[in-house]
Amino acid sequence: MKIQCSVDFALSSNPWPRLKKEIDPKAAGFELLFPLCPTLLLNRPQGPGFFWRTKMILEPDKIRSILVLMMDRHLGNFVVSLSSIVAFQKYFQNKPCYFAFDSNYREVVESVDGLNNIISFPRREIYKSGLVKRILLYVRFINSLRSADCDVAIDLQGGNASSIASFLSGASSRLSNSSARRPYFYNIKIDLPVGEHKVRNYTKVAEALGATIDEPNYRLYPSNRRTESLNKILELHRIASHRPIISVHAGAGNIHKQWTTDGFVEITDWLTSEGFQVILVGSDRDLDKIEAIMTRLSHKAYNFAGTLSLGELMALFHMSSLFLGNDSGPMHLAAAMGTPVVGLFGPVDERRWGPLSTNSIVLRGENACEDCGEKRKDCHDFPCITTLKPEKVKKAISELLAARQN
Repeated sequence: MKIQCSVDFALSSNPWPRLKKEIDPKAAGFELLFPLCPTLLLNRPQGPGFFWRTKMILEPDKIRSILVLMMDRHLGNFVVSLSSIVAFQKYFQNKPCYFAFDSNYREVVESVDGLNNIISFPRREIYKSGLVKRILLYVRFINSLRSADCDVAIDLQGGNASSIASFLSGASSRLSNSSARRPYFYNIKIDLPVGEHKVRNYTKVAEALGATIDEPNYRLYPSNRRTESLNKILELHRIASHRPIISVHAGAGNIHKQWTTDGFVEITDWLTSEGFQVILVGSDRDLDKIEAIMTRLSHKAYNFAGTLSLGELMALFHMSSLFLGNDSGPMHLAAAMGTPVVGLFGPVDERRWGPLSTNSIVLRGENACEDCGEKRKDCHDFPCITTLKPEKVKKAISELLAARQN
């Protein structure tokens, strides 16, 4: 049973618009305790301060300035959120709008037209520094947020770091999704769709505020600077930019997402024998697997793991005839660059995490176990991806390459 009611709120000195609420009585008692939480007393909204989920959001005319946070450390999530970030940029184009991103993705951000007022979260520098410097870096970041003097903070991801940053930003209205890690730091929460692609988590928030999403998959283009930098690297390795290049990413954040070394060896040798220049890409953590592939190849391929910046990787994908790789951030980045993608999936549902491109094919081995979440920690062979046959991968590559030529 749910109760329909209307409540007037007052957040700090700003009047809150009259909102129509759906309140679950069973959950209401729990949620009403949050205003009493000691951790919120530093910046707790004035007035009732109830943390109820809402389907009607702030009135745009009453918003003075906006802070949009997308501080997720995963490249794939960041790339998938770009369409919503751009939608906010356009929707609030006549108001001061600030964006807080992980500094690791600054070379992706520079490819987004007209995206200004960037506040970088120095995650990597913070984690690599000693205690005193960590504190100084974090305080400097929070001061940058507070200096923006925004009255609305929109946290697209609702993660641990961004929830605290939203709270400390000084914004009187703080919005995120209803499944945020620290929901008590927000006074507006959006219910997310269940079972849909991850991109809908972000577009739902944008649409709830009135923004329009033109295209869920935001198309990225490399900057001239990064392309020139990549061309110098290709020349150094005597790779001809006018000959077809295929980018291969054999790594992934989790072992259950990784196809076999044998499979990548066979496909790489097949591609090089067909006249393609194959470049294996990845981060430093992918080096072991890529080196294991390189030592077993019968034909020449190139190991660029850990050598390219993110902007140079974007330029490489833009230049490539095809991307082949596991479910990972580079796969989503390649899709955003418009590169044909063959994505290799294991237990993860591609309906939620697949590449956002019509020019892509998702492959897997056996179907994932129904109780995969419980079994995964004890699973050592991951048949859902390791049983994927190279012949199936070759067929998918051939189909996309033929479609590209036509």
